[in-house]
Amino acid sequence: MDETRNCPVCGSIVGPDEHECERCGFKLVGATEEIESPGAAGSGLIGADPCGKPRLTLTKGPLKGEVFFLESLPVTIGRDPKCDIFLNNMTVSRKHSIIERLGGKIVVRDNASLNGTWVDGKIVNEAELEEGTLLQVGTFSMRFSCA
Repeated sequence: MDETRNCPVCGSIVGPDEHECERCGFKLVGATEEIESPGAAGSGLIGADPCGKPRLTLTKGPLKGEVFFLESLPVTIGRDPKCDIFLNNMTVSRKHSIIERLGGKIVVRDNASLNGTWVDGKIVNEAELEEGTLLQVGTFSMRFSCA
């Protein structure tokens, strides 16, 4: 489908094959773009990855219901529009946390944020994300899933 769309941050027109806004640098990931992955085996996490298609689903906050697919790690979370997951709220630091792969695990690491990164109700510097893990960044709560 050759449709243009608007950047959710600055409103600029973004072409159908573009994955980043030229004007503000916002990366279009997760629910902000359609994910088509035919032949994607061997690229990022799709294919032989035991986690399948890892994603975060917002369960609390202004974007409740939004889904962010973690197709290629590391993924940055923060208030900076250049972060992979942009959460525009003052309770979120500009570069709040990072999700990355360490060995065979997917982990979240706090990036010296002001309000901390919380996993299953506990503040953490680093924690493994497993099926059903609840991640909180500022006022946003997200459920991690591999399915």
